[in-house]
This record gives sequence, structure tokens and C-alpha cells, in this order.
Amino acid sequence: MSLRRLRTFIKVAEAGSFSAAASVAFVTHATVSQQMKQLEDELGVVLFDRSTRVPTLTDLGKRILQKARDVVTRYDAMVPES
Repeated sequence: MSLRRLRTFIKVAEAGSFSAAASVAFVTHATVSQQMKQLEDELGVVLFDRSTRVPTLTDLGKRILQKARDVVTRYDAMVPES
């Protein structure tokens, strides 16, 4: 699992959409969508309900979001600042 994908996942949740997250991350919507699909495949779960125009977090996605934030926070704390 890639830290980059976890960061993108968090950005999607915070921004509210794949497009908004793409804008914040300076990547394309397609890149965000592909990363989220890869993350779902790696974890073997569905993080987003894609039945609506704007994908929303599933209940499991909401639970995993907090864990993703914890992982990223711990990683950032582990790596010394330059």
C-alpha cells in the first residue's frame, strides 16, 4: 500500500470529490480515480459508493479514513523535517 494513495484518499474525503481532490493535489481526476481504485483493490474493500454522481465514502471507508489519517500522521512524525 502506498503512502501516496493514502494521502490522496484523505484529500478526497476532505475535499468532497475526486475532482476537488485532484485540484488540491495538482493531478488529474483520472489519476485520483485510478489511485482510489488501486487502493480499494489492495485493501480488498469498497471505500466509495459510486452509485451517485459524486462518490461518497462507505461506512467502511469512513472507518478506514481515520486509520489512514493515523498512518500518515505517524509516518510524518517519524520522518525528520529538513
